[in-house]
Amino acid sequence: MQKDCLDIYPQILAGELAFRPALFLDFDDNYEEELVAFRVSAHDFQTYKDLYKDISEVMSRQLVLVAGLNNLIHRGDFNKFKDIGKTTPKTLHAYADLPYGFKVSHLDDCWYSIADGSVNNQLRNSIAHVKVEYNEIIQLITYFPKKEGIKQEKAEEIYFLDFMRNILISYREMHRMHQLIKCLFNYYYLIHQKAA
Repeated sequence: MQKDCLDIYPQILAGELAFRPALFLDFDDNYEEELVAFRVSAHDFQTYKDLYKDISEVMSRQLVLVAGLNNLIHRGDFNKFKDIGKTTPKTLHAYADLPYGFKVSHLDDCWYSIADGSVNNQLRNSIAHVKVEYNEIIQLITYFPKKEGIKQEKAEEIYFLDFMRNILISYREMHRMHQLIKCLFNYYYLIHQKAA
């Protein structure tokens, strides 16, 4: 997981110019009240869609570590999830196989708080399954998150600027979990191994 995280950092740095307008939105409290199309980059959605998918995939694997620790804290066994019926994973291995969007729902009373907006499974799935249209002129991304067969009638829309902001929010969460991975890595090799 650590190598997967390290592979993301150069891609984020390479897109620094395109991410700049999205970074400034952190300081605009009224931004989400009225979304407006802004042409923010000469690059477009096609340039960054794979980065969003990659970050989501890394986060999906990182959540397995968070879930295992959460299970240890609450039930003393990394494989034991809170029983919520038929959908309860039987093991951490089964949890790892869950779709990305369902993983957060199995983190009961979690010690680790996941930032709002960092997990958007519908957008990720739409991109991964090529259920996306992009208007280059106004930089509008139209995606189809529902399973509708060939109809694709229930569309959702997001401007490129908002998409870039979603990448940053997900990236920040991935980076935060990467810090956890590094802490555990250091603990294992610098403290636990020396004590053994």
